[in-house]
Amino acid sequence: MKIGKSRIAVIIGKNGETKSLIEDALGVNIILDSISGHCEIKANDEASNYNPMNVFIAEKILNAISRGFNPTKAMKLVEETYELEIFNLQNILGRSEKKIKRMKGRIIGRNGEMRQAIERYANCYLSVLGKTISIIADYDNLQIARKSVSMLLNGIPHHTVLKFLETRYNEKKKEEFRQFYKPEF
Repeated sequence: MKIGKSRIAVIIGKNGETKSLIEDALGVNIILDSISGHCEIKANDEASNYNPMNVFIAEKILNAISRGFNPTKAMKLVEETYELEIFNLQNILGRSEKKIKRMKGRIIGRNGEMRQAIERYANCYLSVLGKTISIIADYDNLQIARKSVSMLLNGIPHHTVLKFLETRYNEKKKEEFRQFYKPEF
């Protein structure tokens, strides 16, 4: 896989801490060329937590970091319930730089308010970098975040998207409340 040159330092981390954290957590070896950005992930058979699936999880984590997430947020992908979703704006909107810039602005909102609202109500992490929008969330919240981002990309007004997010958030909280206070007979 290929890593953007601006994100190579983030993957390596201070004194290689981030890279070794990923390697230790998943039992893999990461071979990263810091000049070209070419990255290769190999399973470490001798590791105590060896699992062939960890190569794919490490790939997701590195992909998330290269898409603009910090390593702490990207490490959430180690949990089985979390997933990474990437919207490629060039594939969705076309090659118009103006249109891509405008849509990125819509997703972020004034002073980052819309992005914060999506993150808060959908309980996810959102990153807007280059020509992509990326989301890290568990499966249920990923559906809500994906729907809200696609609503914004389709030109639906911010207040409608906020209402959708608030409604879904309140439904989730009510269900949690019902489960918590469910009487046992």
